[in-house]
Amino acid sequence: MRNRLFTNRKFIIDILMVVVIAAMAVLVYYRVDQMIDNQKESEEAAAESTLNNPQEEMTQTPHEQEPTELEAKPALAFNLVNLDGESVALSDFLGNAVMVNFWATWCPPCRAEMPLIQEYAAANQGQLVVLAINAGEENHTVQDFVDSQNFEDVNFLLDLTNSVADLYRVPGLPTSLFIDAEGLLQGIHIGELDEDLLTTYLAGIGVK
Repeated sequence: MRNRLFTNRKFIIDILMVVVIAAMAVLVYYRVDQMIDNQKESEEAAAESTLNNPQEEMTQTPHEQEPTELEAKPALAFNLVNLDGESVALSDFLGNAVMVNFWATWCPPCRAEMPLIQEYAAANQGQLVVLAINAGEENHTVQDFVDSQNFEDVNFLLDLTNSVADLYRVPGLPTSLFIDAEGLLQGIHIGELDEDLLTTYLAGIGVK
């Protein structure tokens, strides 16, 4: 009789243990499933935010970099359209010093340095070509900005998908590249340019 009671008690305990283990397994399953759903929602929200706010992909960068030595290497080729819809390639300007400026209208440092860039482009016509590549904005947005200023000597190009910015791994705006007449990338500046910095970089590509 005692053995039977012991056996029944053990059987009940075993059943309870199975029930507890099963309940814990179900709880863990739903918890993991909830975590996966939360992660998916976060990723979708981030993706939607990026689509609705393309400027968040590329932030504005403060003026903080000093000119540094850079091992010269061939500049990566690209082809974009200007505000008139005409195709413009970097290779079109081989034989000239070229400054490539990545910028956007929503970027205050970009707007602040543009008059200085225009001044140097105008002063060095025939020696310096400036390609201002807009980061992801529509033609009319860029055109409105250009029309509001006197930027006659700057070539404005549209990079709607930021393909060229990605090609050069541009980390923030503004960023400027300095390419010599042989097509070699001689300098990169991340952040707003002042007159001393711009003069130094241009001297590095033969613009005095």
